[in-house]
Amino acid sequence: MSTPHEAFEHAQERHEHLLRGHDRLVPLVTAVIAVLAALGTLFAHHRSITALVVKNDSILATANATDQYNYYQSRRLRASIYSAIVSADLVKDRAVREALGRKAADEERASLAALAKAQGLQKEALAQSDRSEELLKSFETLEIAVTLFEIGIVFASISALTDSRFLLWGGAIMSGIGIAFTVYGYFQGH
Repeated sequence: MSTPHEAFEHAQERHEHLLRGHDRLVPLVTAVIAVLAALGTLFAHHRSITALVVKNDSILATANATDQYNYYQSRRLRASIYSAIVSADLVKDRAVREALGRKAADEERASLAALAKAQGLQKEALAQSDRSEELLKSFETLEIAVTLFEIGIVFASISALTDSRFLLWGGAIMSGIGIAFTVYGYFQGH
């Protein structure tokens, strides 16, 4: 027969032996989840910065398109004025009238070129705006992944405090879902 003191020591040794495996697993799982969270954060920040750059490019293209539309309108106005002078027969000198007619035609051609350029810039601005929205959606998905990793870290930390394998596995499952969101978010922006 063993004494109560020996039984207590034996129980404590068994408890310590069981916890050794758990004690090694918890920091390892927590460290892996923390690395995954750091990678998710890196990808998310890269996406948000890229989305902002693309949005700025879209705004710049929109401003350039507006400038080209203004240029188009001024060219059309000049062409209209030259044509009106010729049509109203305000200038009697034939050479001057022909020069004004050529000038009106030149302004017309230049206005059409400016219109085409403005429309191209407007399409570019819309495409960049759409791309920025795609990148922001990818950023949001990656942020969800990071949140899931952080929840996994919390579960793993609580499992260390409570010696609960259930919470450790809960943290691992949350991290698995976080990995799925990370992969989806990463390819969502490409």
